[in-house]
Amino acid sequence: MSNLEKIENAVKEGYKNIEEGVVEGYQKIEEGVVGGYKKIEDGVVEGFGKITEGAVEGFKKVDNGKIEKIADKVTGAYQKIEDSVVGSFNKMADGFVEKHLAKDGETVEEAKERVAKETAERQEKANGRVNVEVPNVEIPNVEVKTYNHEEAMKAQKEMIEKSIEAAKNAGKR
Repeated sequence: MSNLEKIENAVKEGYKNIEEGVVEGYQKIEEGVVGGYKKIEDGVVEGFGKITEGAVEGFKKVDNGKIEKIADKVTGAYQKIEDSVVGSFNKMADGFVEKHLAKDGETVEEAKERVAKETAERQEKANGRVNVEVPNVEIPNVEVKTYNHEEAMKAQKEMIEKSIEAAKNAGKR
């Protein structure tokens, strides 16, 4: 292998490492945001449960037709808070994609699709393993953990649905 080929391979490997670092950074940021969202959500659900428990005692003194209306208002208020938190999370994630991952002229959605496609291609190509060849250095196989936006969004949706269900059931104990 000529020196030029070695340099070319080293540059390609360096670019690949940078790309993987950006994706890994994005994953860590998202994990932090999701963790923060989870803490907020847990606090909101806990607080909502306490409010609901107190409200249920008051509801017992009110006629049943009014209880449903009040419960709907309380649930609606909780849903607005949750929608705001989810919306804020999505805005932060989109902002990160726009600033750090989108290429010139590319929309946020196009960047998300491109990154997901590139990640899937890398994952498929590597089949879960990466062999890195550096001149005069042997590096063993390293397992690659990739970010799956669809799975993250599905998990987020499930958390939201569980929190709504918990809120609806909080006063039914």
